[in-house]
Amino acid sequence: MFNGGIRNRIRAALGGAAPGADAHAPLIAPEPPLLCDGKLLSGKNVLITGAGRNIGKNIALEMATQGANVYFTDVEATRCSALEKELRSAQHCAKGFVSDVTSRGDNDSLAGFLAANGIVPDILVNNVGTDADDFLTTYRTNVFGPAHLTDLISKLMIEKKVAGSILFITSIHQETVRGSIGYSSSKAALPMIIKELAMKLAPQGIRVNGIAPGYVAEDPRGAPVPHKYTPLHGTSVHPRYIGRAAVYLASDYFSRYTTGATLTIDGALSLVNYFSTMGYTR
Repeated sequence: MFNGGIRNRIRAALGGAAPGADAHAPLIAPEPPLLCDGKLLSGKNVLITGAGRNIGKNIALEMATQGANVYFTDVEATRCSALEKELRSAQHCAKGFVSDVTSRGDNDSLAGFLAANGIVPDILVNNVGTDADDFLTTYRTNVFGPAHLTDLISKLMIEKKVAGSILFITSIHQETVRGSIGYSSSKAALPMIIKELAMKLAPQGIRVNGIAPGYVAEDPRGAPVPHKYTPLHGTSVHPRYIGRAAVYLASDYFSRYTTGATLTIDGALSLVNYFSTMGYTR
């Protein structure tokens, strides 16, 4: 005679629940495949704020290379049109919007346009940021505006049952001194926003994560620039590596179970308090 363990395994194989099994246990979703075209974000809609240059632009380029349809904003029309032209010339689907994240009206109009045209973002990247002279402008740009836009887009994701991904570009100065109280304190707010949203949106399958870059820059030739305070390689971080990290966190293939996390990409710069160790050299 079969023993109980064998009987249970046979019943499970035939589709019956084994005795004592939790009938309410969630089904295990199939493993997300590496898509047949080799592109991690194929067919995904991504919305990126402040994508006209530097980090935002490289996130747009890297995500487009991975098959995403790129929708993006910038406050300058010339940067919008230039990036849209660059993406489309490479046969990528792209549309830019002149939009200011600090304007609730602009955010409402952007979300309204997407909804009216049946465009539901699978990925939102809150990239835009500033280090303005006054606290109010800094917080409106770095915290209040992105929080408002995230609320609008996450509600659209939930309404359309999209298990999406939301990213915030923060900074190593969420934890280390920079010499700008407004900037550093506004960036310090983001990791807790990320964690709170990760908990709030997890039941809807929406993941929320962040990237904390160090010194990010490239010279006119597209190469990183020397930076003696960055221990690893002694240069700035090229913005394409922030773009690739965004792809990693946005991709179900790599980050299906990653939420509430902030990934630091800084060449170990945050390990060196260069305001107090000005004698440090590579």
